[in-house]
Formats: sequence, structure tokens, C-alpha cells
Amino acid sequence: MLAFPRLLLAATCVAALPLTAALAQTTPRKPAPKPAARPATKPAAKPVAKPTPKLAPAPVAAPAPAPTPPPPPAATASGTDPFEVGTNAVNVGIGLGNRYGYGAGFFGGSSSVSPALSVSYERGIMPLGPGVLGVGIFAGYQGATYDYGGGDKWKYTDVIVTLRGAFHYPVSQQFDAYGGLGMGVRHAGVSFEGSSFFGSTAVSGNEFALGLFVGGRYYFTPSIGAFAELGYDQTYLKVGLAAKF
Repeated sequence: MLAFPRLLLAATCVAALPLTAALAQTTPRKPAPKPAARPATKPAAKPVAKPTPKLAPAPVAAPAPAPTPPPPPAATASGTDPFEVGTNAVNVGIGLGNRYGYGAGFFGGSSSVSPALSVSYERGIMPLGPGVLGVGIFAGYQGATYDYGGGDKWKYTDVIVTLRGAFHYPVSQQFDAYGGLGMGVRHAGVSFEGSSFFGSTAVSGNEFALGLFVGGRYYFTPSIGAFAELGYDQTYLKVGLAAKF
């Protein structure tokens, strides 16, 4: 009994298939909407690279000219002589052998003479032949005493100042030989000390002084040395220290 209804239902479904198909064909279908066309996007234009301007090459600096060496000082000789134009020289010495007698032997007395102290300054001023001419000044002092004994004595003072001119010959780099002439003034004074036999006596006077001299300086260092000088001014021989600058 159950098989019959199932058959009836199946037959009904089969009969309805053609009708459903017909309805489907007759029912109008709405056309599917077309997708909107997307506007074509243009690729962004690449920026045009500007050509890099070429820099002009930097000018090459010309090399600086070599410095010109300073001219040598205007000198006199080779630059190695011990006394030249512009050289300043100083002598400080002791004089031996006085020129003057101070009453020795009078009345049985005795005399004593102190060494003469002297100083001189000189400067080279001009070339002269193979050497240099120098000018300067000389000053010396010497004292003496004549003693009678018993406290009676005479005292003498001798001061000399002269202007000098000398020719200097460069024997070597260390040895400067020179000779010249001095002219100036000598001041001599005498005074008595002791009893009243001679009273109080003091006398002084000035006289023209003229002297010739020759000498030499030997330098142990570039500026310090020793000198010896023979002359006819205050004493016959002077020795001492020499310096130049």
C-alpha cells in the first residue's frame, strides 16, 4: 500500500519537469550588470633628470716665488775679521813703567808709583786698504808718592784723556794687530802732607798730551780676549782684558 503513493509522487514530479523548464524559458532574465570600465591609469611620468652642470676646473695656483735672501750687511771685510766696520772694542788694563820721575832720590827719600789704570773704547768706521780705521777715546789714571820719612810726603796724581785713531790689520780670525796716534790733555797734580816745613802746598796743571802706540788683541772667544800695548802716553806697557760687540 505504501508503494503506490510513492509511485504517484514520483510520477507527479516527472510530469512537472517539462512545465518548470517551460516557465524558465519564458521568464525574462535581467541582464547581469557589466562591470564599470576602470579608467586606464597612466603611469606617473618620471621626472626628467636635469644634466648636472660641469664645474670649471679650479685654477691652479702658481707656486710662490722663493724668498730673496737678505743682502749681506755692508761690512768691511770677509765677515770673519776680528775688527771690522761697526765693531766696538773695549780695553781695560794696567799700565807698567811710568814716563815721569816723582822725585826719587831727593833728600834721601823714596818714591812709589802705583800701576796705571786705563780704559779705552774704539769703533771701526771705514775700510782702509787691507784693514779698518778705528777711532775712539782713552783714559788713564796713575798715582805716586814721594816719602821723606817722618810723615812728610808728596802725593802725585796723573790723569790723561786722549782721542785715538788706529789702523787695524786682521792677522787672523782671533788676532787683531793695530797701531795709531793719540792726542789729548794730561792733568797733573801734587800736594804735600806732613810737617809745616814746606807749608800747605797743592799744585795742579794741564798740558797737551801726545802718544804713539802699537798693540794687539787676541780673542779666546768670539767676544772676549786679552790685549797688550806698547805706547808713549802715560806708561810704556799696558796689558789687560779686551772685549768686542
